[in-house]
Order: sequence, then C-alpha cells, then structure tokens
Amino acid sequence: KSTSKYFGDDSKEIEIPKKGLENKKIAVIGGGISGLSSAKYLLEANANVTLLEKEDRVGGNNDPYLENGKHYATTVIVTYPCQQPHYLNLCRELGINQIPHDFEELEGEIILKENKKLKVRMGSGFWTFFKYIYKQCSTKELIDGIHIMFLFYKQFKLRPESKKSIKDVLGKRLVKSSAFTHVFMPWIGINTWCRFDDIDSQPAHIFGAFIYEYALTLSIRKKDYLPKENGWCVLDGRIIHELEKKLKNNKNYIQRKKFNVANITRENNKIIVTSDENEKLEFDKIIVATQPFQALPIIKEVGTKKLIQELEKWPKMDCYVILHKDLSQIKDMPWVHQTYINQKNKKYYITNTIKPRMSKIKYDCAITFVYNKINYKDFIDNHIDVKKIIKTYTPKLPIFTLENSINRNEIWDIIDNDCHDVYWTQACKSGIQYHNNAILNSKKIVKIMAEKELSLT
Repeated sequence: KSTSKYFGDDSKEIEIPKKGLENKKIAVIGGGISGLSSAKYLLEANANVTLLEKEDRVGGNNDPYLENGKHYATTVIVTYPCQQPHYLNLCRELGINQIPHDFEELEGEIILKENKKLKVRMGSGFWTFFKYIYKQCSTKELIDGIHIMFLFYKQFKLRPESKKSIKDVLGKRLVKSSAFTHVFMPWIGINTWCRFDDIDSQPAHIFGAFIYEYALTLSIRKKDYLPKENGWCVLDGRIIHELEKKLKNNKNYIQRKKFNVANITRENNKIIVTSDENEKLEFDKIIVATQPFQALPIIKEVGTKKLIQELEKWPKMDCYVILHKDLSQIKDMPWVHQTYINQKNKKYYITNTIKPRMSKIKYDCAITFVYNKINYKDFIDNHIDVKKIIKTYTPKLPIFTLENSINRNEIWDIIDNDCHDVYWTQACKSGIQYHNNAILNSKKIVKIMAEKELSLT
C-alpha cells in the first residue's frame, strides 16, 4: 500500500469499453485537461457528449499568454513524460512530440542565504545531484539533507500510506533545519502545493512522491520511452489545442463556452443543468471535471453522500503566477528557488522563478509562483520590479491533507462505484496534480460508467 506501489498501479494502461454508453446524453462540466480527456473517452464509449466551459476558452489553469504573436507558458511549465504514461500515450496518439527543457544542461540556483547559493542541474540524475550538493554544502547540511532524504524514502517506498505529516516524520529539529527550510521546501514544497503552514497537515508520502517519482526517479513507469521522453519536457498548450481539435471533429460532440453552470437538479430520472442565464439542458449523466471547491456548490443536492463528504475534505489555496521581465535574479538560468521571510508576519514563504520555453523559442521573461495573498504582497513590495510585471494569474489549488490523501485509490473506487448519474473527476484524486493524473482519472470514471451500463444490459 505504499505510495510507490500506487504510482506503479496507476501507470498501467486502462482499456476503455467501446460500447455501453450508446444513446446516452452526457455533460462534462469543465474544459480543463480533466474535462477534455473525459469527453474524449466518453466518445470512445459511444456516448453523446456536451462539454460546458464557463470561460471563453478551454484549458483550465493552463492559460497561455499571447503578446505580439508570442506564446508564453504560464501556470504549468514542465512534465516528465516517461513517468507519466497516460499523458505520454495521449501525446503520441495526438502526434505531439516531447520538447526537452534545458534543465539538464543549465544550472539553476537554490538560494540558501543572500551570500550562499546552491547551483544544481535538475533532472541530471541522483549521482550528479549528489555531487553538486557534496561540493557546496557544509557537513551539517549534508548530514541533515541525507537524513531527510532517507525519512522521505521510507514514507514513499517502504511504508503504507499513513496519516503522518511532514512534521511528524522529520521532527522539530529537521523541520527547522537549513536543509529543509532553504532546500527541500522551495524545491519540493513548491511542487506539491505545500506552504510552511502546511507541514503539519500535508502527508509525508505526498512530499516524498515528488522526490522519488520525479526529481530523483527510482522506478521508470513507461519502459518503452523514446529519446527525449525520459527527462523534464515542456508542457505547453499543444495537448489542449490538439484535444479540442480532435473532439470537434466528432459528430457526437458539442462544445459550449461561456456557459456558467449555476445549478444541477434531478427531474424524472434526468439531470437538468441550468446556466446562470437560466438556460436549461437535459442529460442522462454528468461528469463534473473541476476543482473540488468548484464542484461542491453545484452538485451538493444531487451527488451521493460519500462523494460530497469526500469533496468537503479539500481546502484551497491562492496561487499567484507572475509573468514578468525582471531577470535580475534569474539572469540566464532556467530556474531559481528561494525561501523569503515575510516582512509583516516574519514567517517563511517559498517562491519558484522559472523561464518559460514554448517549442524551441526562448523568451525574455520569467514566471514566479507565490502562494497566499500576504506572501504575494510581500514579494511584490520587496522582491520584484513591479514595472516589469506583464500579467498576474490567480489560479486556486486544492490542498493535500491527511484527511484527503490516504488510501486514495481504495476510497475513490468505492465512491465512484457508488455513483449513478453524477460523477466527479480531477487530477488531485491521484496524489499529485499533473496532466497524467487528470487523464488517468478520466479513464477510470468513463470505464466505470460504461461497465455499469453494460452490466445492466
């Protein structure tokens, strides 16, 4: 039941039944990667699909920024294809080739203190990473770092998923160590949506999963990977664009943008979806493919009790994604991780600054991720030239907790099988919010829906 075992199970291919949903009118609410891939697999099971998206574009949090014909990445930058088989298989099907990022060739920085910077090549493998650390860290930092790595290894690889938080596993001393505060938090915490406020509530196995599943990989999940598929690659808008194009070519597919769902009811064994302009649409079933806190208000009256109870376990955080041209810190590097002290509350917070790379074109801008409004204000006031900010995005992110991230596959199998005509899917159901998990969970939901209908006939 370890997290490593879950990732291994999740990497197995899922075959979508080619029948079972014939003549069924099914709505997919949400046009992100979860909604688009759900629509794709519903069509494969012969359903009639209507996708409803409240924005004037599809893509969800993967919102590109266009300026003078240039296409910038924003909220999601890189992916690791050989560790994300469902994502990679779909890319291959859609004819999308992977574009390696320059992480492996160029050094980035983890800023330990103003006068001490740790240069590292991410994605270059465990031993290369260790050589960098060994040459630049003190003996105490090395010992603490190795100790922390070992403790997270146990949680990821050897222990069943348990209600042990990061703080529970590390203890008071290691949590306050320089290695954890200035290396692990800006490196791992920023990628698992973990703030310093969350270290006593985020499961240690989630934190460890990013280290050993992606950063310092233990087991390759997609064994037949091709050249360029076994490292950090650009995650741009191509999969969104190609999925949308493929769906629109299907005669059983309807896409409605600027359709904001206000209410969902059940009448005469049908699901009635009502927009905020009081337009009513009738369906046999629906899949809500949004963040948990977006899904709850609209399905609270029609979802199963178990589904609603589980969705209520997901708090949310504010994420600020700043697209800017202040390169004073990042210079020619691909990324910089840093821990700051908020001048108002004197608490630590983490940032990740990264240069986007779309296709083979490089741009004269950077992206900085900051969590929480109070930290965003501190960063704006003290650490960036506000005149060089192009745009700020404010996506909301679900927070992993000890209540929503334990035995997740078993719990969600029970919940999904309990559903009848109202379902929910999203990337966070599988531990880390990547495109791979969105696609995986979409497949699982459609398979369950189709098999239920087949069993009835």
